[in-house]
Amino acid sequence: MTVPTNANHDLAWTAPQPFWTDNTGAVQPGNALRRPQILRFTHDEFIPELLSTLQQNPAALPGFAAMAETWRGPGAAPAKDPQKWLQGRPASILGAQRRLLLRKQQVAQEAATPAPPASPTLKLYQPAHLRHYLVGGSLVCHKPGLPDRQIDPARHKVSFVVRRLMPRAPGPKDQPLPDPTQPALWDEFGYVPNGKAGVWQYIGAADSEGEVAVLSPSEERLAMFPANYLQDDGHPRRLYIGSVPVGKREAYQGAMAKAAHDNPNGTATSDTMDPRLVLFYTQVLGPWKALVNRVMGNGKPAATLADLDDAAALKAARLNSVFKAKSGDPGYDVNTPDLNNLRTMRGALQTSSWYLLLDLYAFLKEQLDLDVTGPAPTSGPLAKLYNALDAAALPTALNDHKADLQEAGGYDAAHIETNLVSAMQRIVPLAGALEKATGSFQLRATGVTITNSAVITGWPDFLFLFVDPWRGVLQPPTPVGFAPPAGDYLVEKIQARIESLADLVQAALPAIDPGKRLPEPTLAAMQPADMREAWYVMRLVYERPGCAPFHGTVVSAATQPFNMAGFFDSDAPARPIRIGLPVDISPAGLRKFDKNAVFMMSDMLCGQVDRMKGIGFVDLVLSVLPWPFHKDLNVPEKGDCKTGDGTSLGVMCSLSIPIITICALLLLMIIVSLLDFIFRWLPYFIVCFPLPGFKGRKP
Repeated sequence: MTVPTNANHDLAWTAPQPFWTDNTGAVQPGNALRRPQILRFTHDEFIPELLSTLQQNPAALPGFAAMAETWRGPGAAPAKDPQKWLQGRPASILGAQRRLLLRKQQVAQEAATPAPPASPTLKLYQPAHLRHYLVGGSLVCHKPGLPDRQIDPARHKVSFVVRRLMPRAPGPKDQPLPDPTQPALWDEFGYVPNGKAGVWQYIGAADSEGEVAVLSPSEERLAMFPANYLQDDGHPRRLYIGSVPVGKREAYQGAMAKAAHDNPNGTATSDTMDPRLVLFYTQVLGPWKALVNRVMGNGKPAATLADLDDAAALKAARLNSVFKAKSGDPGYDVNTPDLNNLRTMRGALQTSSWYLLLDLYAFLKEQLDLDVTGPAPTSGPLAKLYNALDAAALPTALNDHKADLQEAGGYDAAHIETNLVSAMQRIVPLAGALEKATGSFQLRATGVTITNSAVITGWPDFLFLFVDPWRGVLQPPTPVGFAPPAGDYLVEKIQARIESLADLVQAALPAIDPGKRLPEPTLAAMQPADMREAWYVMRLVYERPGCAPFHGTVVSAATQPFNMAGFFDSDAPARPIRIGLPVDISPAGLRKFDKNAVFMMSDMLCGQVDRMKGIGFVDLVLSVLPWPFHKDLNVPEKGDCKTGDGTSLGVMCSLSIPIITICALLLLMIIVSLLDFIFRWLPYFIVCFPLPGFKGRKP
């Protein structure tokens, strides 16, 4: 799995040549001499500045060494002089100029107060924070003068790897991590790309000097490029440079870790969840549980599992919106449903239930090879899963909802399903029409009955609800050993019982077929190796595949350990962003702005937007307020946008960005002020400075 370094070979990675000596000209100790360096740049023209520095004054390169900083106290950086980037000097006088400049720098540094020791906490920021980092090193031969190794790009490869440090001794994940400067406390893991997120693969434990001279074949290699320059004595040098991928911080931080089978002392981690099971959570369990949240309040904590089927507990968890308001008396009649509200809610829930039925059927057939339209399995894990789905039902005390649907839905008993398997069998022949259905489904009003011969165009001709606002939630049987936390609310325990189907699905999944394509798991299903802020190091790599086993891969020492800052890191320096609002906001001034932002709307979206044109802000507020202020939204049904001859009509709308920024600013201030009641963030939100003479119109 790994390629050892040939210890007898005369090649080694070192720090860039300008880092070989300290400020006084003394040669650096061995550990500092071997360590690649991280260079820090504070502007976007970092490549021209690097190349210019190497040409004009390589001895100044240590001034770009990465350092600990925050926006409150940014670290110093060499002054930027773009004019020098285009200026050249004859090679014959460059050395003398550099030696004179170096001596002046040494005299100034010797006279200055000694600098405090560097902080071990190095955090690298992202390009969005106006920070760029390069890792650099020299590949040299073990000969006097340490000459550069000549590379054949056709046969050899130079790259670098990012390694994550994991504590060697497993401990509580809520405790601080060990000191990153102590290699004996850490193991190194290499990043292996794998779909949406990679995996941290165990590489090895560092020796007493912090060396890990191995490389995994599947480990991510990051590109490096050579930069040539002349050192002070005119000797040509080559520096290898690579861009540090701080922008991949979230991928690195969120990746899982996988210990090697031959590493009994490695960090213990769990493997990836079966992607087929992840698909079941995504397509079936997630939507099913989300529907439960739409029809149930928290209620009181369920003291016993019997509460899951207790009529009184289920009634107490109903939403107030399904009750009929008392005449002349504030409040609701908890024993009488509001049939109009029920019909509206059931129409929305029915649409989701049809698609959930379709997704459940497709999952069973494609991933488990279980077709519910055929014979039922008689034994094994598939039979247990089939029986659990077949036994799923509404609570026995509340399951007489056919009468409700007939009275407040216009469907007769033959067009109302209560069994999950039967509903799946009925949805299969209607799948094609359901995938093409448009508009919104609504239950028919009282007195409009659908008979066996009548079919609603575009939608299935039967009703089946996974959840019902009045009658409860379709639930599988309670599994053996089911014991959710005692303090959970009723809705949480019902969702836990629904989620127990995942255990039956997992047991029924066949062995993974290497020749069959698997669904890609979602990022939310991938458990990060450690939620604490990660420590990383980088190592430079020189590979010679054609020379093995006589001359193996050469892996450098590790760089200084560092963290990677997130995009919204509170310590990060801020890239200057200036948003110009319109200056002249008079009607005469605003009409001059070009409408250069375009929204593209399909005929379907156009129809839905037209439905909302008559809805005002007050209507939206009243729709979410409780009784007696509550008022239902009156959104009339409307089809897709069409021309006069019936041709589908999309819309392309143009808006003015400067005007949009005014709306965004005002809306932002309103929302921030409202939410200050919760977050208390207003004192830290904004600071304004006067700008004398900045007028909307010139005098």
